[in-house]
Amino acid sequence: RRSKEGFVRLLGEDSTKAVDAALQVAFQIPSVDARIVEFRRLWEMAKVSLPEEAVTYEIANQLGVRLRKNGKYEEAKMFYLAALEGRRRVLGDKHKKTLDSMNNMGAIQYNMKDYEGALDYYQQAFRVQEKVLGKTHPDTLNTIMN
Repeated sequence: RRSKEGFVRLLGEDSTKAVDAALQVAFQIPSVDARIVEFRRLWEMAKVSLPEEAVTYEIANQLGVRLRKNGKYEEAKMFYLAALEGRRRVLGDKHKKTLDSMNNMGAIQYNMKDYEGALDYYQQAFRVQEKVLGKTHPDTLNTIMN
């Protein structure tokens, strides 16, 4: 919390370091509903002021995770898709976080009973993981399991 306050004072509330510190503080909020509210607040700020920063898409991903766990699949899909598109643009197609987002899209499609859509995302992730990480890497094996 103190580091967040320090970054805000020095760099402004919408700096990358301040938003990242605020995200770390938000993870500590015990109430899932209150955590989602804080993630939404951070998302609204970051998507406007930090559209080319990875932290923006980490926030979107975390919103997707929380909403999916709460059974809000349509809304989770929207945030997972924002995370995937942003990570592709900011980090590239071969980055671990981008591949994680592909897997998340597969998982949400599966939850929504769109099995062909899920398979498509899993296969996309697998093709890149196999080339970049290798066939026996835990992330590649996890994608195969999915």
